[in-house]
Amino acid sequence: MAEAYAWIGSLRRFGIKPGLERVRHALSNLGNPERNLRFYHVAGTNGKGSVCQMLANLLVASGRRTGLYTSPGLGGFNGRMSIDGEPISAEAFAEYATRVRSVTETQMKDPLTEFEVLTIISLLYFRDAGVDAVVWETGLGGRYDATNVVHPVVTAITNVTYDHVEILGPTIVDIASDKAGIIKSGIPVVTAAVEDAYRVIERVAKSQRAPLIRIGCDAVFVTTGTHGSGQIGAYRGLFRDAFGVKLGLFGEHQAANAGVALAMYELGEGPTSQANWHRTLASLASVRWPLRFEVFRDGERPVVIDGAHNPDAALQLAKSLVKFNRSMALCGWKMVVGVFADKDFRQMLPHVLPLAAEVIVCKPNHPRGAEPQIIAEEMRRLRPELKVTVEPDIDAAVRMALQSDSLPVVIWGNLHMAETARKTITTLGLDYWM
Repeated sequence: MAEAYAWIGSLRRFGIKPGLERVRHALSNLGNPERNLRFYHVAGTNGKGSVCQMLANLLVASGRRTGLYTSPGLGGFNGRMSIDGEPISAEAFAEYATRVRSVTETQMKDPLTEFEVLTIISLLYFRDAGVDAVVWETGLGGRYDATNVVHPVVTAITNVTYDHVEILGPTIVDIASDKAGIIKSGIPVVTAAVEDAYRVIERVAKSQRAPLIRIGCDAVFVTTGTHGSGQIGAYRGLFRDAFGVKLGLFGEHQAANAGVALAMYELGEGPTSQANWHRTLASLASVRWPLRFEVFRDGERPVVIDGAHNPDAALQLAKSLVKFNRSMALCGWKMVVGVFADKDFRQMLPHVLPLAAEVIVCKPNHPRGAEPQIIAEEMRRLRPELKVTVEPDIDAAVRMALQSDSLPVVIWGNLHMAETARKTITTLGLDYWM
């Protein structure tokens, strides 16, 4: 097993290589496991993972044996692929990795990337398990993403904002055009995109004669209240409506994500009985998506972990913190922040920093991690009066944030850093804020 994991990890040196030829060639040598699987394909800048988890919950609740493939996943490679909430076993993962490696080394001149191998492993796993549905998240972009070798029953593009501009292009139109590459002829597409991005998606959908469902127009989910660390909403759908829907995820952006997931479910499953509809909706209350406004309890104070790593995600985090402040009568957050050097942190910080009472800056455990001194200097420039401490070690930074005072804590800036911080949180025995 260790050999399989080490081999996949070694492929990281090849980086990102857009294109579908390598994956298609490998799949053809493995019996094309992607055929005869029922895919729900999800792209977008932010919210893909949340939509996928909500949709998977809905499908499982309706009795569908459901495979879920996300990127990245909590718990390493295995956490990226699961069936009905259970990750693939280490033994099965190693077995499939060995099969893919054999094909790579004997049948291919151009080596697969790490993400391509994981994508192929998940397809083999889902095929052999005979799942009824696969919720299928893109890695980066859409058109040339390794996941775009499948023929889905429904597609979705959650939203389009600036991220990975060095690969997808410098403008929103460029990025939207790439993500719209997952739209297939005649296959319904759901989107919560707006403005220029929506117009690109609309144009591509028309050219593909793909029915287009716009969240906020054709289907709507609105928040009507809160419950614990989640919210309550109402849904006006394609076939059915619903009121008093409990959602286990917090924030207005999650309301839009819930709309995307529900519209995809309705399109894929069609009209269902009233009893099945209510049973399915009830599953949204138990949705948990690690590192996306995930709320833990330290005594009487909340500890929020959020992987916000680009300007739009930082803006949504700030909105959620303000809303959470109101619901819990809170004021001011102690922040633990660590970002990647290639992310636009100068556009991220102004959204969230006004809510800070104190900040501890750490360094993500990744080669792309930004030096915390550079981030701290920018914070001091924006808010000279703010107490900013540099503690590069993530574990030490989290423990420092939880010491002494009773200020609520939010940990954010990057998924890799947030996952490491989450391990510290769980080691300390903090439970979910219910």
